[in-house]
Amino acid sequence: MAIKGVTFDWWGTVVEIPAVRDIYDETMREIRVDRAAEALKAAGLPVSRTLLCSAYDAQTDLLLRTWNDLRDLSVEEQTRAYLGLLGVGEGREDLIRALQDAFGSAIEARLPALYPDIGETLRALRDRGYHTGLISNTGRTGGRFLRPVQDRLGIGGFLDVRIFSDEVGVRKPDRTIFQTALDKLSLAAEEIVHVGDDVVADIAGAKSIGMRAVWFNTGFWKDAKANRADAEIHGHAELPRLLEKWR
Repeated sequence: MAIKGVTFDWWGTVVEIPAVRDIYDETMREIRVDRAAEALKAAGLPVSRTLLCSAYDAQTDLLLRTWNDLRDLSVEEQTRAYLGLLGVGEGREDLIRALQDAFGSAIEARLPALYPDIGETLRALRDRGYHTGLISNTGRTGGRFLRPVQDRLGIGGFLDVRIFSDEVGVRKPDRTIFQTALDKLSLAAEEIVHVGDDVVADIAGAKSIGMRAVWFNTGFWKDAKANRADAEIHGHAELPRLLEKWR
């Protein structure tokens, strides 16, 4: 069956994973805690930084347990959990909204870098008539915050659909998140290629539902074996020519 659509992973595929992930995560933690402190203070509920950090780390543990089950929490559910761990402000809708913004908008202080050629590749795919989309697992930065970042980076307009785990409630490699993209694009699995760097979440996940899968190998995953992938690329500029072979 002819290929009519291409979906991409986000982190590690469209944008680069920070070179020193621990430093990046700690920086984002500091930004989010600072912004949470400001929001709580403005709401008349000052909280010690020690407690704010402790609740953040406990929330991390909660998220990791959830993600290990291939489930995800919405931005609102994450915020309510954080307030519950703090033991303050539960039920305060104004505070829930403020903390969602405090955590979600932190990415704007450290915008990710696009991989070379991704913008030109998305444009080329659109010009050649392919439907394009994004299928992304999220962390504390949910889809509602990633969409404006993608628009700011200049690629949002090239994506017909953008599917995020916090909005679907499940994470790759669960078939449901891929099926959501198929439904939104109105295409069969056999008509779509998924491109991603994670051999489990992206390659195995896409193959499990019948999509073709292209491994974007940047060398980040040192011991990865993508033997289930239909093809392997090292740069996005390779993709249009590869797809023409399957058209």
